[in-house]
Amino acid sequence: MQIDPDVYLIGSGRFGFDMTDLYDCNIFLFDAGGSYVIFDIGAGLGVDQILQICARDGLDLDRLDHLFLTHAHADHAGGAAHFRDRIDCALYAPARTAEIVTACDEEAVSLPGARAAGIYPDDYVYRACSVEYVLEAGRVVEIGKIKVETIATPGHSHDHHSYLVTGLDKRYLVAGDAILFGGKVVLQNTYDCSVPQTIASIQHLATYDFDALLPGHLTFSLRRGTRHVEAACAIIDQFGCPPPIG
Repeated sequence: MQIDPDVYLIGSGRFGFDMTDLYDCNIFLFDAGGSYVIFDIGAGLGVDQILQICARDGLDLDRLDHLFLTHAHADHAGGAAHFRDRIDCALYAPARTAEIVTACDEEAVSLPGARAAGIYPDDYVYRACSVEYVLEAGRVVEIGKIKVETIATPGHSHDHHSYLVTGLDKRYLVAGDAILFGGKVVLQNTYDCSVPQTIASIQHLATYDFDALLPGHLTFSLRRGTRHVEAACAIIDQFGCPPPIG
């Protein structure tokens, strides 16, 4: 689904638009010119649907060359190996995310507990996938006509990073689970989810200028995207915590 010039939503699950498998996060694609850049890839159970959506939208599957991960949780990165079974693309991830994905470390993403809680099926398996490009905070990767800046945003998970995409008519914040529409956040009972870090990351994002907010769940904003960060900061300034997703 094209949502802006050169920007597409190619996957989304039950906490979004129900386009692909219910376990998928929002999956965004940018047309960088000669190739496409994808951010996050879902849990891996809806790859066929993702590729069907790309084909329906007139996207060339041979140009699906670059995949960036915001963090290693199964709904964002569990599909990397499944996607690469079908598509020859380079994988980019921050260092800790790369370690988890490469080692297939289910404990690091709290997957056993999530299966026990019924969040994922009992037979869901996180598959290992190699990472070609390991990113550090502040690094800017140039791909065609776009630039992708890596921003450290721990809190939802210890390995979480967001990306600022520039070079098009707008500046896009691909926020993963760092900040959602309405200034909401994703808090859960996992060992590495931290309210103080979540708040610090939101305050850090408030120092960035961007037009569009593309979060990992719920809806997105194509204009005035900073208002969602501002809404969260207004609560933080009153010694509160931004509201969690329901």
